Amino acid sequence: MEETPDTTAATGQDAAPVAADAARKPGLKLPQVKLPAVKLPSLGPVLAKVPRPALAKPDLAGLDPRRWRLPKSALPDLTLAVGAASLVLSLVYVALGPAREQARMHAAEATTRNNAATLQLAAETYAAGHLGRYPRDVRELVPYLPEGKAPRNPFNGDPVLFRAATGEVTWRTQAGGEYVIEAWGPGPARPRRLVALHGGAAGAE
Repeated sequence: MEETPDTTAATGQDAAPVAADAARKPGLKLPQVKLPAVKLPSLGPVLAKVPRPALAKPDLAGLDPRRWRLPKSALPDLTLAVGAASLVLSLVYVALGPAREQARMHAAEATTRNNAATLQLAAETYAAGHLGRYPRDVRELVPYLPEGKAPRNPFNGDPVLFRAATGEVTWRTQAGGEYVIEAWGPGPARPRRLVALHGGAAGAE
C-alpha cells in the first residue's frame, strides 16, 4: 500500500503559522536601513551681505522753546483779540439774561402747579380712608404727601407753608365738604393765582 504524500506545505495552508513562529524566534533580526544625512546650507553669509538702512538721528532743533516765543510786536494784537472776545461773550450773556430769567420763572410756576396737584392727590387719598371726608386743617394731609413732608417752594427752596404767597399752595374747605386748592405765583403787586382745584376735579381759572 502506497503512502499519500503530504501536500499541505505546497498548498500554503500552514505557511502563515510557520512564518509567525519564525518571527518569534529570538535569533531572527531584521536588517537596519540607514538614511544619508542631509546638510542644510548656512544662511549667515547670505544675511551678512544684505544692506541695513541707517537710522536717522532725530532733529531736536524744533523742540527748542526759544523758537516758540511770540515776538513782542504780536502781544498787543493778542491782547486786543482776547479783550474783544471777552466783550462779545459779555454782551451775549447780558442779551440772554431776560430770556433765561423768563425760562426760570416758567419752570418755577410749573412746579407750583405740580405741588397743588400733589396736594389734591393727598386729599383724595385721605378721603378714601375717612369715608369721603376731607380735613379742615391742611396739616392733616402732610403724612399723605411724598416722603411725608410738605413740598418745596420752587422760588426760594423752603418748605411750603400753605399760605397765599409766591410759590405756595393753599387749602380751604367749602360748604358741603368740598375743598379748594390754589397755587400762587409772582404778580405785579401781590401773588397771582396760577390754578385752583375744586372738589375732586382739576380746573384752571
